[in-house]
Amino acid sequence: MSLRVPPSRLPDPDRGALPVIWTVSVSRLTGLLGDVIPEFDRRARIVPINLGFEEAVDVIGQRLRREHCDVVIAGGSNAAYLRSRLEVPLVPIQANGFDLMEALARARRIAPRIGLVTHASDVPSFNSFQHSFGLDIEHRRFVTREDARDCIADLRANGIEVIVGTGMAIDHAERVGLPGVLLYSADSVRQAFEHALELAQTLARSGATPPRRRAAGA
Repeated sequence: MSLRVPPSRLPDPDRGALPVIWTVSVSRLTGLLGDVIPEFDRRARIVPINLGFEEAVDVIGQRLRREHCDVVIAGGSNAAYLRSRLEVPLVPIQANGFDLMEALARARRIAPRIGLVTHASDVPSFNSFQHSFGLDIEHRRFVTREDARDCIADLRANGIEVIVGTGMAIDHAERVGLPGVLLYSADSVRQAFEHALELAQTLARSGATPPRRRAAGA
């Protein structure tokens, strides 16, 4: 009896010419990326790297000495950390207003007192959004992992019952007994992949292929 190979896994003679995208993630975002990656695996060679921060920089630097990568995708504080430390273009996964509203609605079904914890580069217009809709939600921003932990501790001490935020924020929340709702959605991940593919195509047309060099500081 012959074994049928799913169409998405059939050998592709042109696969070697596809753009190469590395996804870098930890925590909850890894699972979300895993759900979306099969939608793009005929348009790019996608390599998940399930690490963050210093470990990710070290591993990417080592791999770039022997492998090619066109674009890196990452989210939240991980993306901010990697951006200045890699010599490969980086596309961040960014939450939009619909992501925020959906996450807040899910959180409201868990508990009435909600805290929003984001990296300093995420959700820049939340204050005006909050005031427009009369939302009583505590918002904290962090830069480092220590900042994120302190934000969660402060919110918990002030009676917050559920956290909406990045994967790192949710990890800290769950360690102190608070439930968490991931800010990002599958659509925001899809948009990052589309942007990464457009960027890779632009680089290919211009001949500005990213060099196979080590990450800065690795």
